[in-house]
Amino acid sequence: MIKKSAGIALRRSPAMKVGASVRRRAAAGLASGRSTLVDSVLMPAAQGSAARVQYAAVLDGHTLNLRALLPAGVPVAGPDASGADVSGPDASGPDGDAPARAHVLFISSGTRIRAAARLHRERDGQTSVQATVLLGEDIGGVPVTLGRWTLGLELDSGSPAPVRLQLIGDGAPAYGGPTRPLDTCVRTGRRHRLGLTPAGRLRLTIAPAVARAEVLRVNRAFTGTSVLFAVYGPDTARDGATPPIVELVEQQRRTVLRHTAEPLPADATAWRVTLPLGRLLDTSARQTWSLRVMPGPRGGKPLEIGRHGHDLRSPRKVLTPPKFTVRAQDGTFVEVKPQYTRRGALQLVCTPRKSGTP
Repeated sequence: MIKKSAGIALRRSPAMKVGASVRRRAAAGLASGRSTLVDSVLMPAAQGSAARVQYAAVLDGHTLNLRALLPAGVPVAGPDASGADVSGPDASGPDGDAPARAHVLFISSGTRIRAAARLHRERDGQTSVQATVLLGEDIGGVPVTLGRWTLGLELDSGSPAPVRLQLIGDGAPAYGGPTRPLDTCVRTGRRHRLGLTPAGRLRLTIAPAVARAEVLRVNRAFTGTSVLFAVYGPDTARDGATPPIVELVEQQRRTVLRHTAEPLPADATAWRVTLPLGRLLDTSARQTWSLRVMPGPRGGKPLEIGRHGHDLRSPRKVLTPPKFTVRAQDGTFVEVKPQYTRRGALQLVCTPRKSGTP
């Protein structure tokens, strides 16, 4: 308990805030140094065979957004002199009347996958390539699989042989708001991360889904609460499996109570756990409870019930479920405040009221 209290005090101390500021400055310095390396060393060394990535990110967990500037002198069949985007059949790929004039290449162990891209004439006369690519064949996108994929470009030069270029630079955008890119696909659970190879080329790493327990809704009642949650990831569908056991853990006193979840009929991954807080609470002090799903017969680690599949930097500040009041067995009214930790785990903070009114 002393160790835990010391950890909490350390995280809340001004020294940690200074440390976070130092980390942010270090990250900004690293990004600046990386950009200098790309522009001063890697791009000149490529000798016109690489496009400079200006923006690259995986948004909504499964959509690659890319923008890169082509090197001067690269022969390209378009765009036209008016500077308009290439659109319609020219950018529609194999389903249109004409092939796309540019493609993004996904390369892994000799496998090449092409996805249509668009060409655009910039105001300064340079040509850029822009692409929005859905990742994953099972959701209607390109059939990239688990593993590492190096990204490149293929351009229609007007001759039989296409022009192939490397994509150098990560183009990582700076996000200062309350959200960040969501790298986990909410439909498949696969995780997509953009990075760089040792040579500075843009690389996409696709990792398998991991199991997680997501809060669907927190129901309020005068005697307690029920938490609706879904379990996602490998081998998590019910299919007649034994209902999961949910542990209610009180952090300060290390109290552990177990409850069996009940299935929700409309979803094979969803469950409800009912917590009679009025009978469970110790009204002598404030208590903080967290919930976790115990591993099934195949083993594994307990899963914290919370909000994990999101794009929020600080779920605790943004996700603020309403407070409610329960009545304990001794007649004391207890305020229950659901909240989320920095990692997205759900907590129930229970504070007894001094007065006898709710």
